[in-house]
Amino acid sequence: MFPLFKCYHLSLKSIISWTGAIAALLATIIALAQKDLKKGLAYSTMSQLGYMMLALGIGSYKAGLFHLITHAYSKALLFLGSGSVIHSMEPIVGYHPNKSQNMIFMGGLRQYMPITAITFLFGTLSLCGIPPFACFWSKDEILVNSWLHFPILGSIAFFTAGLTAFYVFRIYFFNF
Repeated sequence: MFPLFKCYHLSLKSIISWTGAIAALLATIIALAQKDLKKGLAYSTMSQLGYMMLALGIGSYKAGLFHLITHAYSKALLFLGSGSVIHSMEPIVGYHPNKSQNMIFMGGLRQYMPITAITFLFGTLSLCGIPPFACFWSKDEILVNSWLHFPILGSIAFFTAGLTAFYVFRIYFFNF
């Protein structure tokens, strides 16, 4: 894939990078409005895929692939935790997704699910880009490279990273 991207004209790479940055920002804004636990995490994944496309567009192929791998592990941890939370909520609120996945009905689960709360916190910290967790290293590489490539892209990426930290901690505090 790298030789294929190397052959692309600079304007096509700009389109790819701008599409990735805008997709990351829009998916982050949509994730902010979600009340459903799994939908919030799914839009978060869309946002992170935007980061990866941004990295490909600016020529930072290694950072994009590295973020794909680190994000996969962090998001797997978050989805496993969300499955644990949803299954524990079903006997209480019912077996309908509008109830068992709605974060409004959750809260204070830390005392009932301490191991899940800790592992979900680790996934949250990683996705937010807090050192020394895995996503810090990959997201930081994308943010720095996007800033050096074009500062407006870097500004959008940094703003999106801040919103990502906000909504992921929002999900965490709604649940635990």
